[in-house]
Parts: sequence; structure tokens; C-alpha cells
Amino acid sequence: MPKRKLSDIVFQRISPPDTKSALTPDDLSHVLVRRLGLKRKESRAQHNKLLLELIKYRKENVPVSIEKISQILQVSQSQTYEEIRKWRSLGLLEFVKIPAGDGFAKGYMLTGHTVNRLLDKAEASTKSFFRKTRRIAKDFDDLLMLGMARAEKGSNEAVEEPAADETNAVKDAEDEEN
Repeated sequence: MPKRKLSDIVFQRISPPDTKSALTPDDLSHVLVRRLGLKRKESRAQHNKLLLELIKYRKENVPVSIEKISQILQVSQSQTYEEIRKWRSLGLLEFVKIPAGDGFAKGYMLTGHTVNRLLDKAEASTKSFFRKTRRIAKDFDDLLMLGMARAEKGSNEAVEEPAADETNAVKDAEDEEN
């Protein structure tokens, strides 16, 4: 399995429409999908419907095939892999094999039973990413400050060295006179 890439995560400030008197699950699923940046670009893919369907399948503990996901999204199978990449990179969707009768049922499932559990996964993924980035930033700051301190120390020594050379030159001149 390829390593998760968080490079394509973009959070968006989308709010539920306040013009409607009553919000539907479809309205809120659209807002959630857009806020988490799960829809990779402006396309006809219907991620809000995918979220609703995946929650239904998760409650039934049934994995969803890539063909079914492409039907829900209303895109080709090859584009479906690109469309679900962000879902997987945030840890919201995973490929599973579940024992079913004589064999296994294979497909994709949400990693949590509720949207709040899914948000916990997304939050954990992003916090982990920022913790690692913070460690790198600390190392960077330490190296930068060390380099500045060495440069400052080197410039102080450079100022002192000519003074020492001048003192030696004066002493040499005095020795030659004696």
C-alpha cells in the first residue's frame, strides 16, 4: 500500500446555507465534504452523496466496491481512485476484506461509524503531520541559530586577529630597532 500523502489536503471555509429554513443531511454532507477538501477539484463527482452512502454501508458493515463508488460519484473507475485519494490520506476510508460465507467481501469502508468519529481520524492525521513538522521546524531553528552564533563568533575572531597581527608587527619592529 502506498504511503499516505497529506500534500493535497486543503481545508475550505464553507458554512451551511443560512437561507434555508431547515437543513437536510444532503446539505450538511455537502458542507462537510467541502470543508474537509475531499472533493479534489471542481468536477461533477458527487462526494456528498458518497458520504451518505458510505455511512449507510458502514452501518450494515458492508464494504463498497470501486465500481459501486464510481457509480455513486458518477465518474469513471479510473477517476474514482483519484477522487477517493483525499479520503484515504485523511484516514477516513480504507480498503478492507471482511469474511463473508466461504470467501471474503472486499471493498472500501469508512473508518468510523459516525461523522464525528471520521473527524477524529482527520484531526489525528493532521495533528500528527503538524507535530512532525514542528520537530523539523525546531531542528531548523536550532541549526539556524547555531550557524548565526558561529558566524558572529567568527567575525569577532576576525576582528581580533588583525589586532594580534598588528601587535606582532609592532613587536617585530621594536626587536629590529634593538
